[in-house]
Amino acid sequence: MGNRLPLSQAEKERIYYGKLAGRTVAQMAAEIGCTLECARKWWRVGRDRGLEGLRAPRRGRSSTGILSQFDSRVSEKALDLKRQHRRWGADRVLVELKDDPDLVGLKLPGRSRLSVFFKERCPECVATRKPRVAIPPRPPDATGVHEVWQLDSQEGIHLHNEEIATVCSIRDPVGAAMIASQAFSVKTERNWRRLKWTEVRSVLRGGFTEWQTLPDCVQSDNQPALAGGSNDSFPGKLTLWLVGLGIKHRFIRPGCPTDQPHIERNHRTLSDFALDDKALGNSERLQQALDRERHVHNELFPSRASDCAGRSPLEAHPELLAPRRYYQPELELALFDQQRVYDYLATFTFERKVTSTARVSLGWSPYSLGRKLVREQKVETVLARLDARQGEWVFLTMDGEELVRRKPKGLEVHALTGLDPSDVSVSQPVQLTFPCFV
Repeated sequence: MGNRLPLSQAEKERIYYGKLAGRTVAQMAAEIGCTLECARKWWRVGRDRGLEGLRAPRRGRSSTGILSQFDSRVSEKALDLKRQHRRWGADRVLVELKDDPDLVGLKLPGRSRLSVFFKERCPECVATRKPRVAIPPRPPDATGVHEVWQLDSQEGIHLHNEEIATVCSIRDPVGAAMIASQAFSVKTERNWRRLKWTEVRSVLRGGFTEWQTLPDCVQSDNQPALAGGSNDSFPGKLTLWLVGLGIKHRFIRPGCPTDQPHIERNHRTLSDFALDDKALGNSERLQQALDRERHVHNELFPSRASDCAGRSPLEAHPELLAPRRYYQPELELALFDQQRVYDYLATFTFERKVTSTARVSLGWSPYSLGRKLVREQKVETVLARLDARQGEWVFLTMDGEELVRRKPKGLEVHALTGLDPSDVSVSQPVQLTFPCFV
């Protein structure tokens, strides 16, 4: 007990009251964790001088300690308050110290010094703070038109006919152009739903068609319809469709809508200009108003966004009409390359639990590993990697030993594009060499 800290006021009084209640000094010393001599000393002080004697300040000041320059009654009272109220911080303890009549006229420590004192004298009462997670850098800004398209949805728009609409919009931040805005009726029996990835694909496809170009990158938030499952690292189908077209799908930082301020401001512009009483009549009128305002904004409106300086986006940036990578709907299957999808997925390694029926779920499909193999290997968890050259999923043990290979499901061209290759024919030459974004 040689390294024990001095007894607090509460501990001294506990010895005093314990002895009065019939406990022995030795018992009190064992309970508090001090020496017999120390307990006997403070019992005698209390017996001879009463509680006032126990509370009497010691002469001089402590030679060491963070609060050594303050009266001992201050440190004892602060420590007692902190132990009684563990959730109190230094500021809250100081409020009580300033209001304590026994401490009137005594100098009190500052907030920071009191915090250090608590960490030193009663660390068990101080909450452990988790280190701050490093914030990733914001996505880089685009430098040219059709380099990055920002995509987002404006939800919960109540129409007069009791429909609920969601407007999915795309904006080019450099050209300040409204690329697309499409309204969807999303009312359900209970409330309303989020957009499906196929609906977002239709908005993007409409933008590709109207501007006859594919952008280098589409930037969006992390909604499940856009990014895939919230608890699964497997890319969403929208991402894989974009990758197949040679388009990078980039996501903003979680909880940081300011990473794409242009599309956020686009929502307000459309609300101010298009969502009047007539447009809110039904979803058809809403779409007509959106189309009209997009035309006005792109061709006639004196915009102050980007570097338009009071000119319309198309006047300030006529290069918006020059395709960055030419697109027509009938050419999509020729532009889409499944190998890019395989190459992209080959950069991932997925960890999966094996079910009692020797199956694992990957992407949107179950894969059977074979009960006999799983039983013999005693496998509970596997790793899955895509062999891009062979076009096969390779399932391995956690030690890297290959177990079995399976053909991918749900990654077919028609599953990602929604197009049937037999219904589309290419009538003109198409450049098929695109960068693959990993």
